[in-house]
Amino acid sequence: MLVLKIVLFLSLVIWFNLKKRTDKKRIIVLVLGDIARSPRMQYHAVSFAKLGWKVDLLGYQHPGSSVGLFESHENIRFYPIPSLPAYLQPKNRLQFLFLGPLKVLHQFLALNWALFVRKPASFLFIQNPPCIPVFFIAQCLHILRGTKFIIDWHNFGYSILALKLGKQHTFVKLLKIYEKYMARGAYAHLTVSKRMKDVLQTWGMNPCYVCYDRPPNHFTPIKNEQKKQMSIKKIPCEYNPSSTKLLITSTSWTPDEDIYILWEALNEYDKTLDTPKLLVLITGKGPMKEEFSQYIKKHPLHKVRFCMPWLSIEDYPQVMACADLGVCLHTSSSGLDLPMKVVDLFGCGVPVIALSYPTISELVHDGENGLIVNDSKALSKKMQYLLTHANELNSLKLGALKESEYRWDDEWNKVIPPIVQGSN
Repeated sequence: MLVLKIVLFLSLVIWFNLKKRTDKKRIIVLVLGDIARSPRMQYHAVSFAKLGWKVDLLGYQHPGSSVGLFESHENIRFYPIPSLPAYLQPKNRLQFLFLGPLKVLHQFLALNWALFVRKPASFLFIQNPPCIPVFFIAQCLHILRGTKFIIDWHNFGYSILALKLGKQHTFVKLLKIYEKYMARGAYAHLTVSKRMKDVLQTWGMNPCYVCYDRPPNHFTPIKNEQKKQMSIKKIPCEYNPSSTKLLITSTSWTPDEDIYILWEALNEYDKTLDTPKLLVLITGKGPMKEEFSQYIKKHPLHKVRFCMPWLSIEDYPQVMACADLGVCLHTSSSGLDLPMKVVDLFGCGVPVIALSYPTISELVHDGENGLIVNDSKALSKKMQYLLTHANELNSLKLGALKESEYRWDDEWNKVIPPIVQGSN
């Protein structure tokens, strides 16, 4: 406790000493997560840098992860945050409840240290979730240094916690209160969907802007056969496009993306006649991956093969562009966010079959750039139909190609510059 008091006291001293030396064209982009798995925040950092801002990008850098999107930009400096030690990473619900406060304390001290050694900035740009302890630190930084903070709402922290503890748990209710009221001091709020913006405004969050995810320039359709053959070679599994269709899905292997819905659909597909062989490429990392790997070994399918690689940041968009069809299993803990994986697929000109939830229609337009289904049976039927009716699949592909024309830079430059430039 004494050490904590000393750290907090020194923190206040540093804050007050640096308060009057804020750099008006400097922004801190903070990611309390693995920077390699936070593409939207990377895109924000690069876009700010292109606009002439000096960007301090803070986040975890896990061993073996790549930071290739921004590491060469002269206006961006990446500063890794000390990662959580293994003993603070819970493996079950009981450990989560016990270790949670210690985890937050570690993050609080690590973030304070990371922010103190940075040159003062005019803006702190943060994502939510997580909101603990980030919102509290952002409020302190604003009060003591005058740094305005902008929240980029990807989802709600309390809704994700509810997946672990249940909606009626006391911690979930307390987190919702914290999230609603601590965020009100933000200079501006960004959301990934219009429905999310509407909810935030009922919470009193203003001003609030929608900044949709759009594909960056490295997610592009393959229009040259020679380039396609080169990209096919990057697929880390045996694949013959003349006899096999390529289905791709990206998942975080968490409860809000039930991978077994896909397996059930593929199991039905496997029983049908006159449907082509499938190579199902499942990318991503997460806690349920090993469990699913063991499951498909015990339940093999005849004309469906699975490939579950972790692709590099360079290979991922090239492999994605080779797919005939994408599948999105995301249902959202809040029902208000939108899956970036669909945006990536559209960027590559690949149509998508997506599970239905309240907000998905803002992104997937049923019958135009993809299809929306309610369950595994409908998913299986739509896969069977599209993979045996080339004209229908090509029609959806044209819709996806049209989506690929509107890029991240187009959306970002329309929404963000007026927000930050109006403050200086």
